[in-house]
Amino acid sequence: MNDRLQELREIGWRRQWTAAEINELRAWFAAHPDDAAAWEAEGGLNEALESLPTVPVSSNFTARVLEAIERDATAAGRAARPRAPWWHWLLPKAAVALFVGAIGVFTYFESVEHRHRKLTEQLQSVAVISGVSSLPSPEVLLHFDEIREFNGTQPDKGLLAVLPLLQ
Repeated sequence: MNDRLQELREIGWRRQWTAAEINELRAWFAAHPDDAAAWEAEGGLNEALESLPTVPVSSNFTARVLEAIERDATAAGRAARPRAPWWHWLLPKAAVALFVGAIGVFTYFESVEHRHRKLTEQLQSVAVISGVSSLPSPEVLLHFDEIREFNGTQPDKGLLAVLPLLQ
């Protein structure tokens, strides 16, 4: 019957009760006298509200009320959320900066090592060239074509046998 009592309450907000509804309420309150006091207090409140003058409401009243409710809910949610420590926002930025710095240092030392390696190779080649006691004179290159043609022929065995004696 509690649901029916609530229905009757809502009907009383919108219109006057019928005789059958009033009889139903009297029967309920006879069986449950503790609900009668609360019903009387609510009835007095309803009468007081009906005696108030009707005030015109602005056209955007509903939107403003809903906006205020949403603003209060957002503020309550913000207040309920614990504030993060300062290092929570700094940690990702520091990680990115550390990563970029590490890549930069690695690249720098890799380029320095590459330059050092190239310089070492050049120094070794200069040392090898400077270690050669005598290089052929540029006049040897005057007869380069003739020398190249000899390369395809068989060596003369007699000349090779005499060559060690010339030295």
